[in-house]
Amino acid sequence: MVRDAEKYAKARDFRKRGFTYSEISKVVGVSPSTISLWFSKQSFSKKVRIDNEKRARKDNVKRISLVNKTRSKEREGHYREAVKAAGTEFKHYKHLPHFVRGVVLYASVGDMSLHRPIRLPSQKEHLHKIFHKFLQEFLGIEEHKIYNTDDITVVNDAVRKKKLVYWCDLICKHVDKV
Repeated sequence: MVRDAEKYAKARDFRKRGFTYSEISKVVGVSPSTISLWFSKQSFSKKVRIDNEKRARKDNVKRISLVNKTRSKEREGHYREAVKAAGTEFKHYKHLPHFVRGVVLYASVGDMSLHRPIRLPSQKEHLHKIFHKFLQEFLGIEEHKIYNTDDITVVNDAVRKKKLVYWCDLICKHVDKV
């Protein structure tokens, strides 16, 4: 039994036009749960719910696509900046033995795939110590962000990975010139 026929009629009109229970609640001044009680078992309201869900899915796909596109552009910008900085840093670091050791170690043993974290798989503990020091000193990675086990060192940082791979390429080009 509906206490206020005028509010019910108004709510019914809004529901038929595709409004959600909470939207109707704000306009009519009745709680969403009451509106749900009024319309949840009516066939036109079920169709509205299904249509609203379809529309929401479409809108979410568009929204997520735009967010991903924006994030992708931001990442590309960060990568460009990282590569530019890596070039400058390389000029300063290329004469430092520990820098060269770290880069060559990664170029020879590390996981060079750009779609994975920085990984150095090796069972030789002394290589991990060298690489660990390199990561901290030249890439500025804090110790608590470096994950070590007996046979692998892992750091999940895509921008720093881009720098490291760029340095590996530069070291290889530099070695080819000598």
